[in-house]
Amino acid sequence: MSSRLKKFEVSCPRCGAGREISVPESLFFDKKFGTVKIKVPQGAVCKEHNFIVFISTKGNIIGYDVIDASLSLDQKDKLPIDLISLTLDELIEAFGFNCVAGFIHAKLFDYSSRIIRNEEFSLDIEQLNELFDRLIPVKYRNSNVIMDEEFDSYVFPNPYYYYTMIKQEHTNAFLINNRKLVIQVPWHAHIDFEKTILSNALGKKDKNEQLKYLALYINQFISDIEFTKSLLENTKAISEKELIKKLKEKLIVSTINRNRIVLIKEFISRRISKDLGNKIKK
Repeated sequence: MSSRLKKFEVSCPRCGAGREISVPESLFFDKKFGTVKIKVPQGAVCKEHNFIVFISTKGNIIGYDVIDASLSLDQKDKLPIDLISLTLDELIEAFGFNCVAGFIHAKLFDYSSRIIRNEEFSLDIEQLNELFDRLIPVKYRNSNVIMDEEFDSYVFPNPYYYYTMIKQEHTNAFLINNRKLVIQVPWHAHIDFEKTILSNALGKKDKNEQLKYLALYINQFISDIEFTKSLLENTKAISEKELIKKLKEKLIVSTINRNRIVLIKEFISRRISKDLGNKIKK
């Protein structure tokens, strides 16, 4: 008789590609505690990468890692002391694609964010903040810094109980753990913009230039913001359709569509003025 299968939605920690995988249910019967480690081969979820997904005995995904990666948050003393010198490629290998995209969104839209790390993992949080702040124009660098929370596995043998406590304490924070897993997002919108600019920057051949391109894409978005702000300050209201038209006329950008307008409105409402953002009408 063939083994029954459990299905999981997983995301590649290297590029963010997602797909459903099937895992034999018997793996969870044989293991009474801890985690089940599943190797996901190249092509199963994304075309270019293989990786590991960690699943609890209760069937919850608790983290990811890149196979043979030189950097891993789950390995002691593997992260370089000088975080500020990391390339974008190395940053994503260390923290995971979805977590880096989330940090960019949190920084841009002024959400607090925290890394839940185990007691053996040390992290220069100031350098990590500086690395992300460098991507954003000085005017919009904010005081909502990335912080870290130490998870003591001896005090809390069940990580889910600890995660529940942290989420209740920081309901409006972006939370990740030290296995490249997003624990909580405080926003309702998709972060397709951040994932797109990350993918575009990673596509550049010169790895030392990737962060510069990422900063350029963010600056283009801020240019949209500044132009829209000047329009709103001199009008009672503007429709999304009219705003799209004006942005296409005045700015050199790759894509102006309704999704971009939704982001612009959210940014203005959160970072500049809610009343100003409300002037953008459907």
